[in-house]
Amino acid sequence: MLKAVRVLLVCFFCVLGLSHQANAADHGAMPDGSELVNEAGRLRMLTERMGKAYAQIALGVLADKAGEQIKASQTRFDDNLVLLAKGASTAELKSDLAAVASTYRLYQKALAKPANPANVAAAHLITDKLVAAADALTTAFAEQGHLSTARIVNLAGRQRMLSQRMARLYFAAALSGAKPETERYRIEFKDALASMESAPLSSGEIRREIDLAKTQWLFFEQALKGEGDPANRLKNVATTSDRLLDTMDGLTVMYVKSLKAVVGTLPLTVLA
Repeated sequence: MLKAVRVLLVCFFCVLGLSHQANAADHGAMPDGSELVNEAGRLRMLTERMGKAYAQIALGVLADKAGEQIKASQTRFDDNLVLLAKGASTAELKSDLAAVASTYRLYQKALAKPANPANVAAAHLITDKLVAAADALTTAFAEQGHLSTARIVNLAGRQRMLSQRMARLYFAAALSGAKPETERYRIEFKDALASMESAPLSSGEIRREIDLAKTQWLFFEQALKGEGDPANRLKNVATTSDRLLDTMDGLTVMYVKSLKAVVGTLPLTVLA
């Protein structure tokens, strides 16, 4: 009996060890096309999020939390650069990735300076350049794929970025005394929600999540209209933009999973 138990324990730990090796292998596996589009697109959001948080610190709006957001965003940005390098298989992708990395280094230096109106304005100039570079990289990864449905991942991922861009521009205007230039992005966001809702890849579960995004968008839109006292207005923009980001990030992940399921059921001739 004791011998049998020992045999079972040995088998158990053998299986556990194999499982651990398999998980480790998966962690270092080559990302697929939809994941590359998603994570390249995430760089746009992280860039805007850092710029938004930097302006928050200058305004004294949830400054401690904003500082944490910058640190977490930089960590994720660094990780994504490593991940995307695995999938940058063409000269164009490698060049686009190098452009992102070099601009990001400049951005890090700008964000390390004391948060004041002048430094925020200077950093936000780099924000725009880095988002443009990350967008070019995302588009290149999307075009490298064989399925047009990968565009929906790019679209949903861009919504994440827009939630942070509108908040950043709102805070930048609060620092400079100018009017927030968010109208064009507000229209783009609403139009993209409609496109997502009608997309063939949008399942019932995804559409329910889109309904949640619409609700979160209404709260954010109200915050951007600037009703109430100034301190509460700024705080409301910060919190509602974060909640909208969480919802849009979840939607993007859902589209990645749906796209993987579609790819898995298609014959190789469709993917060629």
